[in-house]
Amino acid sequence: MKLIATLLTSLTLALSANATLFTNTVSVDSFVRSNSPAANYGGAGALSVSGLTATNVFGQTTNGITDTFIRFNTALSVSNFNAQFGTNNWVINGAKLRVTEVGAPNNSLFSRGIGAFEIRWVANTNWTEGTGMPMSPTANGIAFTNEFTLLNTNTDASLGVFTNAGVDSAQAFNLALPTEFTSSLRNGGEVGFFLTALDSGTGFTFNSKTFGTASARPFLDISALPQPAIVSLALTETDCIVSATNGFTNATYYLLSSSDLTLPLSQWTPISTNLPSTNGDFTITPTNALGTSDQLFFILQAQ
Repeated sequence: MKLIATLLTSLTLALSANATLFTNTVSVDSFVRSNSPAANYGGAGALSVSGLTATNVFGQTTNGITDTFIRFNTALSVSNFNAQFGTNNWVINGAKLRVTEVGAPNNSLFSRGIGAFEIRWVANTNWTEGTGMPMSPTANGIAFTNEFTLLNTNTDASLGVFTNAGVDSAQAFNLALPTEFTSSLRNGGEVGFFLTALDSGTGFTFNSKTFGTASARPFLDISALPQPAIVSLALTETDCIVSATNGFTNATYYLLSSSDLTLPLSQWTPISTNLPSTNGDFTITPTNALGTSDQLFFILQAQ
């Protein structure tokens, strides 16, 4: 029998003490308004996510829908992980968007109100920040009219639904890790987000990249771990011994097998789970794994 090992590279992993964290600073950002669909506010010191019934400092519901677009460049984080773990020999196990909320903004263009909002990863990053200000918007950057050209449900991915605090405070949102998003993070280029209100009363305002205090601007934290790998396969009668390295403490590993490499992963057979040893090397021994097939493929997956 021929035994072939491979590794699934799109892994979802629990946070571990072994992880390395890198913080990315914001590249460009801007909010857009439905009530001024052609206006750009890329130079503002704050960003806004609000629904139709959110009120401003005067109790008015005059701002309409406001959404935020924001980008981070992950080139430095990729270089950092490559230097530490080896080129592409790492997997992302966490991503967090950090912002500083303004609970009661005193500018009438910004709304307030606690409510749900969604953060999406957006495949299309082809937009210009612009220089518009709240009291003097411009037409030289992204505006509400651009949304239909930038958003695509077939390519974009939701990273979660969250709720703002409604007070002056630092907020951190742990993002989901769909494959599209993690692939974008690993590419080392511009990574775009779209924030939109899900409740009509949501009025979420937070500091932008042009805010005077650098530590209060948006940040994207990325956490990475060394990539596990199958290093050897051995036979003991009807059992197969699978040895792996670069394991993560407290991560659960799944060994999948198939005699047909063309089958979708959902049709592969789960064989066993295992917790790695503290030194990062571990062994999985599927009992009676050998059947009548001439070849058997293995994939190591972590959760």
